[in-house]
Amino acid sequence: MHSLLIVDDNAGLREQMKWAFSGSFSVLEAGTADECISVFKQATPGIVLLDMGLDNVPDKGLELIDSILKIDSRTKILVITANTSDTLGPDSVRRGAFDFLNKPVDIDQLSVLVERALRILSFEKAGAEVSRSDGKLQIENNFFMIGASEPMRRIFELIPRIAETDVNVLITGESGTGKELCARAVHYHSRRKNAAFVPINCGAIPENLIESELFGYVKGAFTGANTDKAGLIEMAHEGTLLLDEIGEMPKNLQVRLLRFLEDQKVQRLGDTELRKVDVRIVAATNNKEISDGVSQRGLRSDLFYRLSEFQVDLPPLRDRDRDVLEIANSIVERYRAKFNLQKLSISPRAEQALIHYSWPGNVRELENKLSRAAITCSNQTIEPEDLSLSASSALGLTLKDARDVFEREFIINLLRQTRYNISDAAKTAGISRPTLYDLLKKHSIKLEKETVIK
Repeated sequence: MHSLLIVDDNAGLREQMKWAFSGSFSVLEAGTADECISVFKQATPGIVLLDMGLDNVPDKGLELIDSILKIDSRTKILVITANTSDTLGPDSVRRGAFDFLNKPVDIDQLSVLVERALRILSFEKAGAEVSRSDGKLQIENNFFMIGASEPMRRIFELIPRIAETDVNVLITGESGTGKELCARAVHYHSRRKNAAFVPINCGAIPENLIESELFGYVKGAFTGANTDKAGLIEMAHEGTLLLDEIGEMPKNLQVRLLRFLEDQKVQRLGDTELRKVDVRIVAATNNKEISDGVSQRGLRSDLFYRLSEFQVDLPPLRDRDRDVLEIANSIVERYRAKFNLQKLSISPRAEQALIHYSWPGNVRELENKLSRAAITCSNQTIEPEDLSLSASSALGLTLKDARDVFEREFIINLLRQTRYNISDAAKTAGISRPTLYDLLKKHSIKLEKETVIK
């Protein structure tokens, strides 16, 4: 089980967060800066929830960020700040924090950030550990972009080369192919790796808010602007800014972004001052027309050419040979620890189903299917029916394999329908009880304890 450290001088708030995360994490606590460092050195938890104000010092957390990351640079620090400390959140991200959240704490929002931090942490560790001695694959810090297929080998060769330069990069690919992971790999292979990586989904932020989110604002710029606030571009100073779904960015904002790309200066809303910012831009899109550069629907052509100084095209999972099995097994490895299922595995028949399925949702769909299957499968063995794949997934299987998939699913559903009454199940299927027992053995179907044998 992963460890999570809660650092806050408010015992009540610590207890609230501990209650929220104790089911998924081994939760550690600290009430002071000294306790934080002491506990961290002993346990080195992967995620730290850090209150900015400790030891009666409003920005003590900034100092702790430096100390924690010096011990383990991969730690994901989620900073919690008071509402009056609008500048401390962005400052913490610049120092290396993963993200920040204002008080009062919304546990649901915090849970989302923690889950995302854990996912990225798992990606980083998996990427650093994957290595092949057969010469087919050598990956380090590619953040769970796993595969030995020729298209992925080319991607892995490109990433370090791109990272050495400061050219703007456009990453294209279908939804779920790992565009953000590719962008993170570029960032962490570059000289900017110790600065912030700031992602923004241009399609997820309302049009009336995205400009202030990107460029920031000064006090009085609009109703509710009670203080100065740095935008995401400034937060990514000396680091990397990922503009995901770039085609969804409003046209008027594209003009401002183009100007920034030309002079690397930002002007906050309501301000007259231009601020020099050193940021590398990585953009991503799943819009085929944009990626082809033929019809920039939704994206200005001049901005397209500035963003695509170098283009990386991520292949869909269906074009990656047997990479699906390598990715699936690495996901299952994570789920063994996450769900405490030490014997979790994928059956040979399920492997065939994975290989022959078209995966329209790519790696994201694969992970979702395996997550559900890991929880619902019997005997910690994932079978084809546990994956809930469409009937088309049987295409490419031999007739015998396809028949076995149907036969096993039919028997399981029949047993459930008859409440595990063996006689009724055999009668309904039009077979004898010995034949049914043979089929149960053939498909490794274990009966429930309350099975009725008549």
